[in-house]
Amino acid sequence: MVLRASDLGNEAAMQDMEHLCRACWYPIYAFVRRQNYSPEDAQDLAQGFFVHVLENNVLSHADPERGRFRSFLLGALRHFVSNEARKQRTEKRGGKITFVPLEMEGGEERFEREIAHPDSPEKLFQRNWAENLLHRAVKALEEDYASCGKAKLFKALQPYLASSANPNSYEELAGELGMSTGTVAVAVFRMRKRYGELLRAEIAQTVEDPTDIEQEIRLLLEAVAS
Repeated sequence: MVLRASDLGNEAAMQDMEHLCRACWYPIYAFVRRQNYSPEDAQDLAQGFFVHVLENNVLSHADPERGRFRSFLLGALRHFVSNEARKQRTEKRGGKITFVPLEMEGGEERFEREIAHPDSPEKLFQRNWAENLLHRAVKALEEDYASCGKAKLFKALQPYLASSANPNSYEELAGELGMSTGTVAVAVFRMRKRYGELLRAEIAQTVEDPTDIEQEIRLLLEAVAS
């Protein structure tokens, strides 16, 4: 997706770029906020960074042989903030580019919940990146169930998605769903398995070698748990 998005002459590339912008904006916003910028300036800089990526075709420099996309993006962002912050403002830029409208209003509320965390901006970026990946995998899972007419089942089973969920409560859930306890246990197992597949699919888009997926999962889960 990253390599496709770097081909700005391709209409499909802009769709890939829009997906990347929506997927990555919060870790970028939070990183900038941790540089002591106000919410308004952080929003301007986050938007300005995406415009910078578009105008300068930054993604064309993303070499898959150099490793993980999140590391490349963080390096590009750090360079942008240190060298471009004082002269770039979203409202003065953009040219002929139709920029992706991002819903940033909820970003500050989320950031305020994290503000007391002692992590460095770089470590916070890794944690937010991981949380976004997990969220996108859950969203894809929800859409997967909805497409099969199982939206109600997804809603009932979602609290059991975490491996730490208590299987002793399956009996109560079975009564609510009109299933046997064994059937509920199987349904939870299948949901967790499908979630793992979708999470790996998300991560596969950001690593060069498929053999790196399991290591990336471990690193991202450690980032969330820290």
